[in-house]
Amino acid sequence: MGAVATSVIGLLSCGREPTDPARSDLTGLWKSFDVDYNLRDMEMELHQVQPGIVIGKWRAIGKINGDCPAGAFCKDSSSIQGRNEVAQIVIHLFGAGDFVGEHTSTDELKGVIRSFEQNFHVTFHRF
Repeated sequence: MGAVATSVIGLLSCGREPTDPARSDLTGLWKSFDVDYNLRDMEMELHQVQPGIVIGKWRAIGKINGDCPAGAFCKDSSSIQGRNEVAQIVIHLFGAGDFVGEHTSTDELKGVIRSFEQNFHVTFHRF
């Protein structure tokens, strides 16, 4: 009887694995007014196509490679692929780097974008 009780308690105390898909849905338009290398006013249009899998597109003012003539207005954009996990969010912004962070509230993501061997702290809000 003691072994059965221990097994039941063990099963009840097990949580979800950190890399399991999160129950939250990141679908929507997310904006950050922080600066990432040569980019500012970043937007991510995310679609959670299945639990934990995110695809979409990012766009921003500036050029990631800095190839924007002085005084000119430039934009950059590319695709997104990532994961929404229990412990963290990892989103690859093709051409701009990787966002690694947390879903701090229903409409907020906080973390860093790793670009050119530097970390840029960013906060995205859902609009």
